[in-house]
Amino acid sequence: MIVKLTTSELEYWQKQWLKDEATDTAFNLILEEDGDLETAFNELFQEKNGTIPSFNNQSLWEVILQVMRQEICGENDSLKSQIQAVRNNPGKTSILTGIIIYIIEKCPLPLDTALATMILLYLLKVGIDIFCDYTAN
Repeated sequence: MIVKLTTSELEYWQKQWLKDEATDTAFNLILEEDGDLETAFNELFQEKNGTIPSFNNQSLWEVILQVMRQEICGENDSLKSQIQAVRNNPGKTSILTGIIIYIIEKCPLPLDTALATMILLYLLKVGIDIFCDYTAN
């Protein structure tokens, strides 16, 4: 499933994030890729890490989302609650920062703030309940 952010969605979320180089990189690359999060993610991952690992019949993006689904949607849903809180109160930049740090820490692949920002934008776009309940393979 290709998930794209519209220009207005990108502009909206860009206003909610703290301004820094990693965030600017993430948003600019997503804009360059016409809102396509997976393509932007893959491009940035390859730029930062050299090659994209091979995972049998799954893309890097699918593997990342699968790992995040296990971490976010498992028995301890405190991160799920925080993501829901962002959708209800997007001006809370401290919550955004905390979620990004959590994503970086929990992902077994090398991620930085810009890559984690793209993952969080995906979660905000599809909605955390849909992500947890309906997007699993």
